[in-house]
Amino acid sequence: MEANISLNCSMRNRYEVSWYHLRAKRFNLLISAQTGITGREFLTTYNQNLPRLKITADTRITTATLVISGVTESDVGLYFCGTKSDTTEMHFDPPIRLEIEGQHAEDPYTELPVEDSDNTDGVTVTERVLMYGGVGLAVFVFFVATVVAGGIIHHRGWQKGWAAAKRSSHQRSVYNHKTAK
Repeated sequence: MEANISLNCSMRNRYEVSWYHLRAKRFNLLISAQTGITGREFLTTYNQNLPRLKITADTRITTATLVISGVTESDVGLYFCGTKSDTTEMHFDPPIRLEIEGQHAEDPYTELPVEDSDNTDGVTVTERVLMYGGVGLAVFVFFVATVVAGGIIHHRGWQKGWAAAKRSSHQRSVYNHKTAK
C-alpha cells in the first residue's frame, strides 16, 4: 500500500517557507515556497524531488502543508519547517518525526521519545520532539556562524600583522642602508 502523508506548518505573518529533512546526520532542504506578489498565491521556488513532494497552502496562506507521496523508508526522520517574514531570520516550528510502523529506526535522531502522534496507514507522524526543537537548531546555527566569523577575523588579522611586519622590516632595511653611508 502506497501511503501519502501531510505535514503542516504555521505561516501566520510569514511569506516564505522551507521544509528540511534530518536523517543519518544529514540536514537537507527538500522544498521551499513563498507567497506571490498579491499574497493570495503560493509559489514553489525549490523542489528536490518534484514527483513526490508538493507544498500547498490554505486560502489565507496561514498554513503550509508538505505532501509526501508514496512514503518509503528513506523518508523516515525529522522534518523541520522554517518560515521567514520581513527579517532575514528563519523561524522554526517544532520538528515532526516520521516513522514507518513495524520498522526499527537505526538513526538515533529518529529514536527520540514520542509525545503526540497520529497513525495513518502504518506511518506515524510525531508533532513534538523537544530535544531537537527550533531553539536548539538556532543555537547550533549561531555557534557555526560564530566559529566561521572568528576564523575569518583571525585570518585577516594574521594577514594584516604579516603585512605590517614586512613593512617594518623593509623600513628598517632602508634606515640601516642610509645610516651605513
